[in-house]
Amino acid sequence: MRAHAHRIALLGLFAAWVGIAWGPLEQQFAALESWQQRLGGRPMSERIAALDYPAYIVAEQVRQATPASACILFLAHTGPEHVNFYKTRFDYYLYPRRVVIQASTGATTENCPYLAVFRDAPANLKEEPFRGVWEEDRLRARLAALEKIHVGPHVELYRVHP
Repeated sequence: MRAHAHRIALLGLFAAWVGIAWGPLEQQFAALESWQQRLGGRPMSERIAALDYPAYIVAEQVRQATPASACILFLAHTGPEHVNFYKTRFDYYLYPRRVVIQASTGATTENCPYLAVFRDAPANLKEEPFRGVWEEDRLRARLAALEKIHVGPHVELYRVHP
């Protein structure tokens, strides 16, 4: 009889846990179904682009326009924490290229023959506003002497001539 009471108590505890967890689990399953519908039939590159927007798309554009041995200085108009995020993503997607990323139009680095002006997606900037030094006039003057080699929705890529 005593063993039977333990089983009933354990089943009751399990039922209570399921009752408490049901709402969040239902939300997780709905989110999973939504993502499966959005990404299900797409090729892997489209899935990555949708989940890692705009990092993957920008990195792919820069990768195609630069040699594997390149160093790229990114001037990034993005939030402070996003600078770290994009540094990690660009390091990964652009390997073996060397990536330097700064939230300043005046940033420089030695021996980097490519300069990328990266502007984050408006939704990301709304979530985490830019807090670096971004002077459009100074940037325009700096870029005027450089050779523009690519323009995309979030990135402009220039070749720096010594």
